[in-house]
Amino acid sequence: MIRQQKYTIGVDIGTTSTKAVLYQEDLQLVDSTYVGYDINQTEIGMAEQDPKAIFQAVLTVIRTLMENRKEIKHQVAFISFSSAMHSVIVVDEKDELLTKCIIWADNRPAQLVAQLKKTSDWKALYRKTGTPVHAMTPLSKIMWLTEYFPDILNKAKKIIGIKEYILYQLTGEYKIDYSIASATGLFNIHELDWDKDILKLVGIEESKLSEPVDVTYRWDTIRELYAREMAIDPKTNLVIGASDGCLSNLGVGAMEPGQTAITIGTSGAIRMVTNHIVLDAEGRTFCYYLSKNRWVIGGAVNNGGNVMAWLTDILFPAEGLLVDNIGETRLVQLNRLAESIDPGADGLFFLPYLNGERAPLWESEATGSYIGLASSHTTGHMVRAAMEGVLFNLYEVWQLIQEVGGPSKTIKITGGFLCSPLWKQMLVDIFGKAMQQPVSVESSCLGAVMLGNLDKEVTSNSASQKDAVAVLIDETKDGIWLHPNERTTEKYQKIIPVYQRTAQEMSKFRKVISEIK
Repeated sequence: MIRQQKYTIGVDIGTTSTKAVLYQEDLQLVDSTYVGYDINQTEIGMAEQDPKAIFQAVLTVIRTLMENRKEIKHQVAFISFSSAMHSVIVVDEKDELLTKCIIWADNRPAQLVAQLKKTSDWKALYRKTGTPVHAMTPLSKIMWLTEYFPDILNKAKKIIGIKEYILYQLTGEYKIDYSIASATGLFNIHELDWDKDILKLVGIEESKLSEPVDVTYRWDTIRELYAREMAIDPKTNLVIGASDGCLSNLGVGAMEPGQTAITIGTSGAIRMVTNHIVLDAEGRTFCYYLSKNRWVIGGAVNNGGNVMAWLTDILFPAEGLLVDNIGETRLVQLNRLAESIDPGADGLFFLPYLNGERAPLWESEATGSYIGLASSHTTGHMVRAAMEGVLFNLYEVWQLIQEVGGPSKTIKITGGFLCSPLWKQMLVDIFGKAMQQPVSVESSCLGAVMLGNLDKEVTSNSASQKDAVAVLIDETKDGIWLHPNERTTEKYQKIIPVYQRTAQEMSKFRKVISEIK
């Protein structure tokens, strides 16, 4: 009897789109697709999305993959999920929405967070949860809802995140994986459970939160209605998976101490895996659960590719990202203008804190600025300075991560910024280290599938989890190596300290400026 090929699907529920990738059981990519959606930012600090639109995106991407290959409907072993962190959705007793999805970029709790840091031992919260105290967290968002919308919380049956919402629709159960839970600010990472003292602090009962489960938790059936809509066998397993950042490290094979992953998409992050909990004395780095005995430490920045999107809107207000009559997008044009500008943008700096900032500042109310602007500066200078500002900020985070977790031996890079040859070369030059661009583009989707396979390896072969991971990441070793230009790196090594001093000096002016808003 000929054995049938098995397939798996990785789904990444991201900030601006949901992506799905179909793999063979040997992790060879078969097909991929994505659906984009909007962020509602109609008031200062707001960043919300429509959960129903995101759920529809999940259904659509899976259906697209399956309709292209109807013959494999009964050969998909499982679908595993990656998701952005830090979202909050409130549902009522009928499981209907009371709020939109309030995402990580929502900065409206900023003042309450500043007050919390003045009136409580916020570092004790960090030591319990591994999550920096910041407006991004569900802890902060629940405090904000309690302060301004208490009626919503009084009606709440559950307070959940976007992955929980989607998986509830598919399964009828409210579960949250340890990885997403460890990024809420409510979850005790030492006990792998909701922290009762923190729940008392924010005034919610544990029953209003989902049940925490390990990242390999599976459902063996899908609700019939949605199985039909996705053109998938209702007996297909669903693997709960983990957070997008943690899974990206798994997907690129950065799974040992010293192996660092850098991602620049809408936002950005630098992450390193350790085999135990590692915390920063000043509460500046996160420590999130990936799998048993594997933790991801790092720092995330609010401002990455969204800076370039903002700049495009400013410089091309009517056209946005549209393509011009010679087939170039506005972003490609901006990159081309920046290519002709020397490193350092002739003395023009850009502090990229357009959406507040997480690492390295952890200032929810931080604002961006151009410094050193002169009449001799052109559009190209402004673009180059913006690109450099994002990378200078990440460089400072990288210095901090090495201080906490040890030196980076290898660096692997992922994210939408890879579409810009200039920007990724600037990253390599600024850091002064060779970096690997893995073959897999959708590293979080791959990581999600590998996590499902990891569970299979451990269960069926009685292998240790560490050995199983080593086997699974063999597929991620190939990639394109990028090398720094030594002369350009030397220039940047002189520029970076000046930039960092400038950023520090500007912090006191930002506080003064905020008073006139």
